[in-house]
Amino acid sequence: MRNPYKRTDVYVCNYETHAKFANRVSVYHVQHVKKCYPQGCIIFKWSCDLLNKGKKCVRGYQYVGRLCQGCVHYSDEKIHYQPQIALSAIEFENFKEEVEEFDEWLSGVRNSTVTFWGEIDSIKPRFKKVIAGGGGQIRLDGYLLIFKRGFIGAESFDDYFYARISPFQQERLSLARGDQFEAKGHLTFDRGRIIMSKMWNLEFDSRSGKETWNNSQALVARESATLISTQPETCLHCSKGALVDVVEKKKGLATMRRALYCLEGITDPKLCYVNAMEKIDQCA
Repeated sequence: MRNPYKRTDVYVCNYETHAKFANRVSVYHVQHVKKCYPQGCIIFKWSCDLLNKGKKCVRGYQYVGRLCQGCVHYSDEKIHYQPQIALSAIEFENFKEEVEEFDEWLSGVRNSTVTFWGEIDSIKPRFKKVIAGGGGQIRLDGYLLIFKRGFIGAESFDDYFYARISPFQQERLSLARGDQFEAKGHLTFDRGRIIMSKMWNLEFDSRSGKETWNNSQALVARESATLISTQPETCLHCSKGALVDVVEKKKGLATMRRALYCLEGITDPKLCYVNAMEKIDQCA
């Protein structure tokens, strides 16, 4: 079993904000978030002749918005974006069958307690950032265990899945990359990812003894973490790359997104040395 909703080789979209992902978007984003296939989506691009020329707005605004409608200097452009299929006709039919099979399996295990087995591929601190009134605060919200493959119930799961643990659990268990164990978990489907939101009854098959995170180290990393404006695959799968859940509160409304931070404090992925150092460690 594989998770088809995290595939990024099915759809491509030329919407400008997708450029940082090389215009490759996940199946979950297209089919469940935007629900834009096959009809696409329509946006209106606002512009101001005065601001475009570096002049001041006659109404005193600093940016173009909905309040500009009716101004002689204001114009909008209607743009239709439509995801394109990057697969052949046969491959796309196979993909739809894969989705149907996955949905049927998911309906039987979603929001239920399951027994699972896996080997930890990496462990990362899980941070949450709340922005209110212009400021933002990042707090440690536990840890995320990442598995590349394993078993969920009796089903072989040959894809990434995740488990969340609390700071207290990590301090007590010191889980590390390479640890193999069986456990019980509460399976949830969160933005296209299979996640055990709670985990208990661990029975270890083996312990790797590798270096791992503790709460003190995670809090130090939080202070030196740097935001990466793009989200390259190498950083997403790097042991030092952490997706932070960002909650922004404005006028009583809360919006959620995820931002990528480097826990090593590296600002430019092109200058990253982490992957090279990990390969050297493996060779040693």
